[in-house]
Amino acid sequence: MVMALPGLSIPQTRAYRPEIDGLRAFSVLAVLINHLNPAWLPGGFLGVDIFFVISGYVVTSSLLVRQDASRWSFLAQFYSRRFRRLLPALILNVMVAAVVFAMVVPPMEDLHASTLRTGISALFGVANLYLLRQGSNYFATDNHYNIFLHTWSLGVEEQFYLVWPALLLLCGLGVAGASRRSLRRLKVACLVLLAVSLALFVMLHWRGQPERAFYLTPARFWELTAGSLAYLLHRGSGTARDLGSRLPLEQVRGPLSLVMLLTLAGLLFVPESLSLFSTVAIAILSATLLVLAQPRSLAGRFLCHPLSVSIGLLSYSLYLWHWPVIVLFRWTVGVDLRAIPAILLVTALLTLVSYRLETRFRFAKQGGSSIILYPLAAAMAAGWLVLLQGPLRSISFLGDHSRLQEGTFNMKWIEGTRVSTANCFLDPTAPIRAATAPDPCHAVRVPDRPTLFFEGDSHTHALIPLGGEILSRGTWNVAFHARGGCPFPYFEPRRDNTHRSDRYRLCQPHDANTMERLAASLHPGDRLVLVSSLPSYFASLAAAKREAAESSYRAGIKRIAASAQRRGASVILFGPLPSFDQKKIAVPLSLCNAEWFRPLWAIDPACRPVVRNRSDVLDENKRLLSLLTDLADGMEGVSLFDPLESVCPEGRDTCSTHRGIEPLYSDGNHLTHAGALTLLPRFRSFLDQLEPSPRR
Repeated sequence: MVMALPGLSIPQTRAYRPEIDGLRAFSVLAVLINHLNPAWLPGGFLGVDIFFVISGYVVTSSLLVRQDASRWSFLAQFYSRRFRRLLPALILNVMVAAVVFAMVVPPMEDLHASTLRTGISALFGVANLYLLRQGSNYFATDNHYNIFLHTWSLGVEEQFYLVWPALLLLCGLGVAGASRRSLRRLKVACLVLLAVSLALFVMLHWRGQPERAFYLTPARFWELTAGSLAYLLHRGSGTARDLGSRLPLEQVRGPLSLVMLLTLAGLLFVPESLSLFSTVAIAILSATLLVLAQPRSLAGRFLCHPLSVSIGLLSYSLYLWHWPVIVLFRWTVGVDLRAIPAILLVTALLTLVSYRLETRFRFAKQGGSSIILYPLAAAMAAGWLVLLQGPLRSISFLGDHSRLQEGTFNMKWIEGTRVSTANCFLDPTAPIRAATAPDPCHAVRVPDRPTLFFEGDSHTHALIPLGGEILSRGTWNVAFHARGGCPFPYFEPRRDNTHRSDRYRLCQPHDANTMERLAASLHPGDRLVLVSSLPSYFASLAAAKREAAESSYRAGIKRIAASAQRRGASVILFGPLPSFDQKKIAVPLSLCNAEWFRPLWAIDPACRPVVRNRSDVLDENKRLLSLLTDLADGMEGVSLFDPLESVCPEGRDTCSTHRGIEPLYSDGNHLTHAGALTLLPRFRSFLDQLEPSPRR
């Protein structure tokens, strides 16, 4: 007799297999350990792949044992059961985790909106698609600080649920009168889908698109169909009869299942770099183990142990809660050995509460209205998350409100205008916008004053806070247009021949489009401010290539200056900033700020200052600054602003990424909000010397 810990109920059906709950326990514990510290179990994330195989097995089992009177009844009953199984616990998880997240994460933090939108996506079963889109964003922050990252797997499963019942109906199953021929059709369909999906999964990996292989349901379908095939082999008649017991391997079935379980455990220690191999291997082993495992075998005794079965019964709620708890600890007191007991305790308590809710709704007798009521409840929960992004955004945050507008966020904006990263920054691969389209990135405070047009790459976008302060004075209007990795003017060659790569193939068309837009936008008195990370484009170019690049850049400036002059405007060249040997800070930038719930000892080491000698900075940029100075001195209507003194004043021996405890840089060369504002006094003085005049 199979037992579970007190308070947990085991399903009382002939088809119930306790060893499957044991395998669920194995999977969810692997995921939990990996998420606490990947070094402890590098391949622990493969537990999700085991879950996919189990889901394919269990869902196929639940569908084939049913003989509904009509196709509509078959579908309605299936989705009603799925809603009762998944949505109550998920809705509770999303709503509670979102509230706590909003309390400890600043509303202007880059991940604030995207995290809550992930939660909304999870409620509607598309979190995997949303996260794939977010992951390709130019300024995407580490998703390991997104409390709903783990819901991507629910999205994959729920999209599988949309397809699988319909496929069974097409094969002639699921309704009264299904034949063995229908079952054979399903087996053939499973084999075809498995082969096609596995080929897609492997191809995406080989083409350097592992994130698409990870998130896309078509690339994961093979794991779920592997579980379905395991069921068709194990109980292929659609009954509880164990066809696996008639396999030729009966004599070695027990020892073989134990070897497979041990191999499964060994794969969890394979490094992530070999994930293509380990994913395929663990899915095959899991499907085979579902066929071979028996409660009386050595592997079965381990899997059917009361503790294993109990954790398996709790696995859905445990999976839902473990990740938000870990991530919320990252946002507050940090995750280290001291915090592990508290993380496990909080996770266990929330899991038990969630399980009670899960089983209450799952096994309750409810009418056909559940197919409407549960999605409606999910929609209401989504509305709550929308409020947390809107009217309740600032109210819910319990941290220091005085720093919200002076934050260190990658996403930039100017209050009261449409100028923001979302509107005015384009990813390198984003489509070219029509030059004549309405421009949300031109902020006009006083119509008869001239405009500063900031144009260039991602470093242009970083100056949006500076533009906001200038706009507030009323002397200048401002406009910002930026495309990541694309200097303006366009020139070549560049370091590592990036101008020839597919990722940056739109840089040259973007240049032409910008010239067309400026031809229609520039007016007398306007200034065109050119901001690009020139040191990174010129770096490492050999003598001949360096001269060719400088010549191309000169020609581009000459072309722009001539066009601006014809319209009574002029050009400002933005000099190079100091750069540092620092990659993008791996944590959300607001985690660099101490709060009452985030002590100093919990602040990530990545937030510490990086320092270099000022003399080295001067030597590094000497040739480039000479080029810009020559252009400003030799061309009418061209001037040069050198920002070095603002971030690294003369008289200091070193330059730093910080001023005091305030980060000025979000990586080796991009300025934070505070960093951009350090330029304000000198840039404002520089502009005052230009004596702007009204247009009329």
